Amino acid sequence: MNKSNKPIWREWIESLLVIAVLAIVIRSFVVAPFKIPSTSMVPTLEIGDYLFVLRYPYGFRIPLTDTQILSKEADRGDVAVFVYPEDTSKDYIKRIVGIPGDLVTYRDNRLFVNGEEMPLELKGKRAYYMADGTADVSDLYEENLSGIKHQVLRKHFSIRDGEWTVPEGHYFAMGDNRNNSRDSRFWGFVPQAYMVGRAAIIWWSWDNVTGTVRWDRLGLVLE
Repeated sequence: MNKSNKPIWREWIESLLVIAVLAIVIRSFVVAPFKIPSTSMVPTLEIGDYLFVLRYPYGFRIPLTDTQILSKEADRGDVAVFVYPEDTSKDYIKRIVGIPGDLVTYRDNRLFVNGEEMPLELKGKRAYYMADGTADVSDLYEENLSGIKHQVLRKHFSIRDGEWTVPEGHYFAMGDNRNNSRDSRFWGFVPQAYMVGRAAIIWWSWDNVTGTVRWDRLGLVLE
């Protein structure tokens, strides 16, 4: 058997290049990490949660472009990462509450989709820390979003009411922390081409206020 005449350093460089290419492909088209920077998705997501985001459910975005191939429509209720329409250098994460053709109404802090109110069941109170370390408390509800049950926070007043018809190729996204989320109620719709991926699982969670790991959140599957 002939032994390779390549020097050791060249074999190492070639191996590292292969690993780098594989990492770029996986991160660009399969799965990518995402860190939660704000409280807009509490109680589903906390500041300091680290997620794995699946990139393929909505199609594939060509890196450094707004081009998407093999596009697939998101489902109502998905926790989705997308390019922020007001600043395309940023990615946002919200829940998809309106898909193309939906009539979304938000009135008196209650959500309606196509004229049907999404049921809410009061679960109690929920305290949490804001990004600046101050504490806040809201009512905790379980919302049934067209069959997708998830928790939301809300107060007794609404920060933005309105009615929106979702155009083709776009989505209406809202934070689960309804009184502390800048979302489609303020800046409009998310284009299909801006959809990055669906949040899948929390793999790490760090509480900056207490300086401890949130062990109970590790491995949580998002829905």
